[in-house]
Amino acid sequence: MRERLTGPRLVQILVVTGVLSGAFWLRTCTTVSEPPEKAAEKIPFCDIAHHLCRQQQDGVEAQARLVTESLGAEQPFALEVRFSDPEIRVLRSVLEGESMYMGTLPALLEQAEPGLWQGQALVGACTEARMVWAWVLDTERQGERRRFRFHFEVRR
Repeated sequence: MRERLTGPRLVQILVVTGVLSGAFWLRTCTTVSEPPEKAAEKIPFCDIAHHLCRQQQDGVEAQARLVTESLGAEQPFALEVRFSDPEIRVLRSVLEGESMYMGTLPALLEQAEPGLWQGQALVGACTEARMVWAWVLDTERQGERRRFRFHFEVRR
């Protein structure tokens, strides 16, 4: 059963091909240029790379900061968090990409004194000029679990 290529069918094929080609061109050949500051503006945060940042949850305060001369990708840096309650234990400490998915990276911590946890970590290189990371801490005190997220930015 063979059908002939008629004029209306040819027009239909050309219209569909034109629409698909136009959509492909719009998605791949045009760029929407956003300034690099947009990544940091979308996420409200206190940058622990430059400031001591505080968070409060259920009467427990956490103060976090990064201790480093210059923060860069694939360069180790020190982390420090102090809790208002010395009985809090850190169960999990990881770094997550906030402005772009980068998986999770370990942030190794040890208790230096009651309420003070210190450690080291590093972040991976990113294709973006600026990358916002989150330091995620899962904690426990008397069976109650809390999650703290502290943000920081790494520039190329």
